[in-house]
Amino acid sequence: MSAVPAATAAQSTAAAGIADGLKSGGEEGGGMATIFVAYGDHDGRESVLAFAAERAAASGDDLYVYHAQDGDDETPDAVREEVAAVVERTAPDVACETVVDVPDEETDRTNVSTQKRLLDAILGSDHEFAYVVMGNVERGAVERFVIPSMTEAVLESRGVPVVLVPV
Repeated sequence: MSAVPAATAAQSTAAAGIADGLKSGGEEGGGMATIFVAYGDHDGRESVLAFAAERAAASGDDLYVYHAQDGDDETPDAVREEVAAVVERTAPDVACETVVDVPDEETDRTNVSTQKRLLDAILGSDHEFAYVVMGNVERGAVERFVIPSMTEAVLESRGVPVVLVPV
């Protein structure tokens, strides 16, 4: 995985301020809510997770990290190990549940979009998420037309607040 420049200080500060302003879903006084982290396939995914882990550590919240496996580029165990390493490095005291959603059959891979799987994970879960943290990957005009946006799908659902981290 290649290194990508981290978000600018101003971008990170703005995203952190927004995350701080969201109401925690836990007990009165904050804490013990769960933050949903969409762990994508982009190069900036570790910085998105690190941002969420920092917010969780500051607020006393837990993390629920979701990755929709699309191809055979990496194993579910490799994804889990990567997530554990980022959380351990960033916020070792934060509780983290990692789910790698691997389609059961070839028909699931070809007929169920990654956007639908992500929305089902957020909206159909037994967890009540305080908010979703996901990367905001900039795309060109042609890419926006051809490649469906995970971010747009989640934002359009209006089911839970979303914090976008520039990657």
